[in-house]
Amino acid sequence: MLLFSLTLLQASAACLVTGPLLWAMLSLAQRRWPALAAQRSVWLGAQLVLAAVFVLPLLPDARQLRVVSELSVPVSLVSAAPEVPMVSAVPAAGLPSAASWLVLVPSAWGLIYLLGVACAAWRWQRGHAMLRTLLRLARWRRLHGMDVLEVDAPISPMLVGVWRPRLLLPAHLAHFTTEQQQMVIAHELTHARRRDPVIQLLASMLQALLWFNPVARWLAGQLVWAQELACDRQILAGRPARQRQQYAAALVRQLGLQTQPLPGLAFGGGSMAERLLRMRDGQGRPPAALRMVVALLLCAIGAASLALQPALAWDVAAAPAATLTAPATAPAVWRNPLDSMRVTGFFGVVRQMTPQGHRGIDLGARRGTPVHAAADGIASVSEDARLGKAVRIDHGAGIESLYAHLDSVTLTTGMAVTAGQAIGTVGATGLATGPHLHFEVTRDGRLQDPQQWLADLDLDASATARALRLRKEQFGR
Repeated sequence: MLLFSLTLLQASAACLVTGPLLWAMLSLAQRRWPALAAQRSVWLGAQLVLAAVFVLPLLPDARQLRVVSELSVPVSLVSAAPEVPMVSAVPAAGLPSAASWLVLVPSAWGLIYLLGVACAAWRWQRGHAMLRTLLRLARWRRLHGMDVLEVDAPISPMLVGVWRPRLLLPAHLAHFTTEQQQMVIAHELTHARRRDPVIQLLASMLQALLWFNPVARWLAGQLVWAQELACDRQILAGRPARQRQQYAAALVRQLGLQTQPLPGLAFGGGSMAERLLRMRDGQGRPPAALRMVVALLLCAIGAASLALQPALAWDVAAAPAATLTAPATAPAVWRNPLDSMRVTGFFGVVRQMTPQGHRGIDLGARRGTPVHAAADGIASVSEDARLGKAVRIDHGAGIESLYAHLDSVTLTTGMAVTAGQAIGTVGATGLATGPHLHFEVTRDGRLQDPQQWLADLDLDASATARALRLRKEQFGR
């Protein structure tokens, strides 16, 4: 749990650092190419990049995304910290000890983050409760050949709902000219055709996830602004100057009548001066090449932020012997690592893949078959090009067992395991020709024949014909 809290703290810091990079890049691009302001894909893409920088490091297989060296967290500090009373944990200088900071800071941030998400969800719920109240007070009305909801409240015309949005109009819209009413309604229907309510829901979820990042809030505002500008552009495309003036007059009049804004896509949102200027001048879509370049830059910033985060892992070597207590003596007989044992390669046999002699035994099984610890001990997880995903268990007295080519691992480095406990599943990672478990045993660093340690393993009965033939050819038995 503490390792996850440390990773959450690191991912949050990386998200905060990435935010200003995105803000600077998009601000410069928008200043150079103002038409980008109306591209919702740019602002939504930036939000997704920021969310990926925060979320992906928290996933179980996140180590594969990093290119920097793994950062080890000493188990000795973690295990010692809870045992130190808060009074004695403060040195004479008045500063908390390293162990106290290692435990308190990530845990405190984890609690603060959850409270922030809860507050964001509460604000979202409160805004939509106001909308539900308006819907209960609204009445159906036929306007310009379509059914709408009308309410006596100083709000902006808006869409309510995500999958089947309904049009909610204020009663004061009846005082607008017929042409203005038609264009205002067309604006909101354009939002529905573009599926903007769905995009807005996704943006709200991302904003709740990244509540601690001010750049995330800025991006959310830019996304709403882009949606409004894009609808304006589509409504006014090809219209004469007189209708553009009518549309602008409707916007100015609406902004003067509405009061508190409500959540959602509303006709009266945004900066009036800039929006009127864009209505007058009109702007087309930016070139496809420009949108592609911006997308590539967003991906590059996100990839760099992910790759440069170090992976966190327990540093078992840094722990004192008292922290990681392994059994003083190894048991005489171990439990079989697989429930069904089928030997496909014997210890010491020379093969194309093992020219120096096979270091253990190979046990054939289907991918995903559970692998169990052969005896009690302390686990260490690793992954490399030869063994793939592997678990090594220290059983004490200089005895270790290795389980290699795993498809998945269900524990972390530094965990204590008991005989029979599931530690992963059979796979074909690393240098493997197919799904199987490579199992080997060492004592004081010297290889042992696993047959001496496993219980009730009848090698001849459980081995494949090819494995028996190779053993007989090389050892005469």
